[in-house]
Amino acid sequence: MNKKFAIMLIILMISGIGYAQTVQIDPRLEKAFTAEHLQRMQKETPLSLELLNYELDHSWYIAEPKMQQKIDNMEYLYYKDPETGERAGMVESLEIGKVNIAEFYYERSYNSRVFYRVGKTNTIIGFYSNKEFSEMYNAMKGYSNE
Repeated sequence: MNKKFAIMLIILMISGIGYAQTVQIDPRLEKAFTAEHLQRMQKETPLSLELLNYELDHSWYIAEPKMQQKIDNMEYLYYKDPETGERAGMVESLEIGKVNIAEFYYERSYNSRVFYRVGKTNTIIGFYSNKEFSEMYNAMKGYSNE
Protein backbone atom coordinates (compact mmCIF):
# COMPACT_ATOMS: atom_id res chain seq x y z
CA MET A 1 0.00 0.00 0.00
CA ASN A 2 1.27 3.44 -0.87
CA LYS A 3 2.81 5.14 2.20
CA LYS A 4 0.96 8.41 1.67
CA PHE A 5 -2.34 6.58 1.36
CA ALA A 6 -1.53 4.70 4.57
CA ILE A 7 -0.84 7.99 6.34
CA MET A 8 -4.17 9.33 5.07
CA LEU A 9 -5.90 6.24 6.45
CA ILE A 10 -4.25 6.69 9.85
CA ILE A 11 -5.37 10.30 10.01
CA LEU A 12 -8.90 9.26 9.11
CA MET A 13 -8.82 6.51 11.75
CA ILE A 14 -7.82 8.97 14.45
CA SER A 15 -10.49 11.46 13.41
CA GLY A 16 -13.09 8.69 13.23
CA ILE A 17 -12.97 7.77 16.92
CA GLY A 18 -16.15 9.73 17.64
CA TYR A 19 -17.90 8.57 14.49
CA ALA A 20 -21.23 7.24 15.78
CA GLN A 21 -22.94 5.92 12.64
CA THR A 22 -22.53 2.21 11.90
CA VAL A 23 -20.80 1.73 8.57
CA GLN A 24 -21.78 -1.39 6.68
CA ILE A 25 -19.06 -3.70 5.38
CA ASP A 26 -19.06 -3.96 1.60
CA PRO A 27 -18.66 -7.71 0.89
CA ARG A 28 -16.16 -6.96 -1.88
CA LEU A 29 -13.64 -5.96 0.80
CA GLU A 30 -13.49 -9.60 1.91
CA LYS A 31 -11.16 -10.17 -1.07
CA ALA A 32 -8.56 -7.99 0.67
CA PHE A 33 -9.30 -8.27 4.41
CA THR A 34 -10.35 -11.00 6.80
CA ALA A 35 -13.85 -10.87 8.26
CA GLU A 36 -12.33 -10.31 11.72
CA HIS A 37 -10.31 -7.34 10.48
CA LEU A 38 -13.35 -5.79 8.79
CA GLN A 39 -15.47 -6.24 11.92
CA ARG A 40 -12.74 -4.63 14.02
CA MET A 41 -12.60 -1.71 11.59
CA GLN A 42 -16.38 -1.40 11.78
CA LYS A 43 -16.19 -1.03 15.55
CA GLU A 44 -12.93 0.85 16.03
CA THR A 45 -12.34 2.86 12.84
CA PRO A 46 -15.62 3.16 10.94
CA LEU A 47 -14.43 6.18 8.99
CA SER A 48 -11.60 4.10 7.52
CA LEU A 49 -14.11 1.45 6.54
CA GLU A 50 -16.31 4.08 4.94
CA LEU A 51 -13.31 5.33 2.96
CA LEU A 52 -12.51 1.81 1.74
CA ASN A 53 -16.14 1.28 0.75
CA TYR A 54 -16.09 4.54 -1.21
CA GLU A 55 -12.80 3.61 -2.85
CA LEU A 56 -14.30 0.46 -4.36
CA ASP A 57 -16.51 2.45 -6.71
CA HIS A 58 -15.00 5.91 -6.93
CA SER A 59 -11.21 5.60 -7.10
CA TRP A 60 -10.88 4.15 -10.58
CA TYR A 61 -12.29 4.42 -14.10
CA ILE A 62 -11.97 2.86 -17.53
CA ALA A 63 -9.69 5.12 -19.56
CA GLU A 64 -10.83 6.84 -22.71
CA PRO A 65 -9.79 5.49 -26.13
CA LYS A 66 -7.20 8.27 -26.55
CA MET A 67 -5.07 6.43 -23.95
CA GLN A 68 -4.78 3.44 -26.34
CA GLN A 69 -1.73 4.97 -28.04
CA LYS A 70 0.18 4.62 -24.76
CA ILE A 71 -0.95 1.06 -23.93
CA ASP A 72 2.34 -0.61 -24.95
CA ASN A 73 4.21 1.28 -22.23
CA MET A 74 1.77 0.42 -19.44
CA GLU A 75 2.15 -2.23 -16.82
CA TYR A 76 -0.36 -5.04 -16.74
CA LEU A 77 -2.95 -5.21 -13.98
CA TYR A 78 -2.50 -8.13 -11.58
CA TYR A 79 -4.56 -9.72 -8.87
CA LYS A 80 -3.39 -9.36 -5.29
CA ASP A 81 -2.63 -12.48 -3.29
CA PRO A 82 -5.02 -12.17 -0.33
CA GLU A 83 -2.58 -13.82 2.08
CA THR A 84 0.63 -12.00 1.22
CA GLY A 85 -0.69 -8.81 -0.40
CA GLU A 86 1.80 -9.38 -3.22
CA ARG A 87 1.20 -9.48 -6.95
CA ALA A 88 -0.40 -12.71 -8.21
CA GLY A 89 -1.86 -13.73 -11.61
CA MET A 90 -2.55 -11.26 -14.40
CA VAL A 91 -6.06 -9.84 -14.79
CA GLU A 92 -7.12 -11.01 -18.26
CA SER A 93 -10.39 -9.08 -18.58
CA LEU A 94 -12.81 -6.84 -16.70
CA GLU A 95 -16.55 -7.17 -16.64
CA ILE A 96 -17.79 -3.63 -16.17
CA GLY A 97 -20.31 -3.54 -13.35
CA LYS A 98 -18.53 -6.38 -11.56
CA VAL A 99 -15.10 -4.82 -11.06
CA ASN A 100 -13.76 -5.30 -7.54
CA ILE A 101 -10.56 -3.33 -7.10
CA ALA A 102 -10.02 -4.97 -3.70
CA GLU A 103 -8.84 -7.99 -5.71
CA PHE A 104 -6.17 -6.04 -7.61
CA TYR A 105 -2.55 -5.29 -6.92
CA TYR A 106 -1.98 -1.67 -7.85
CA GLU A 107 -0.09 1.33 -6.63
CA ARG A 108 -1.49 4.82 -6.50
CA SER A 109 0.57 7.97 -6.77
CA TYR A 110 -0.04 10.96 -4.53
CA ASN A 111 -0.12 13.55 -7.34
CA SER A 112 -0.75 11.71 -10.59
CA ARG A 113 -3.08 9.10 -11.97
CA VAL A 114 -1.80 5.59 -12.60
CA PHE A 115 -2.89 3.40 -15.51
CA TYR A 116 -2.76 -0.36 -16.09
CA ARG A 117 -3.64 -2.41 -19.11
CA VAL A 118 -5.90 -5.39 -18.72
CA GLY A 119 -4.53 -8.57 -20.24
CA LYS A 120 -4.50 -8.72 -24.02
CA THR A 121 -7.65 -6.60 -24.24
CA ASN A 122 -7.59 -2.95 -25.21
CA THR A 123 -9.00 -2.02 -21.81
CA ILE A 124 -7.10 0.41 -19.63
CA ILE A 125 -8.03 1.02 -16.01
CA GLY A 126 -7.02 4.29 -14.42
CA PHE A 127 -6.69 5.04 -10.71
CA TYR A 128 -7.11 8.58 -9.46
CA SER A 129 -4.21 10.01 -7.49
CA ASN A 130 -4.42 9.94 -3.70
CA LYS A 131 -4.86 13.69 -3.77
CA GLU A 132 -7.76 13.55 -6.26
CA PHE A 133 -9.39 10.68 -4.43
CA SER A 134 -9.15 12.52 -1.12
CA GLU A 135 -10.72 15.61 -2.68
CA MET A 136 -13.56 13.53 -4.17
CA TYR A 137 -14.24 11.83 -0.85
CA ASN A 138 -14.14 15.11 1.06
CA ALA A 139 -16.50 16.73 -1.47
CA MET A 140 -18.92 13.80 -1.11
CA LYS A 141 -18.84 14.27 2.69
CA GLY A 142 -19.23 18.04 2.36
CA TYR A 143 -15.76 18.76 3.76
CA SER A 144 -13.57 21.59 2.51
CA ASN A 145 -10.21 20.79 0.92
CA GLU A 146 -8.77 24.16 1.88
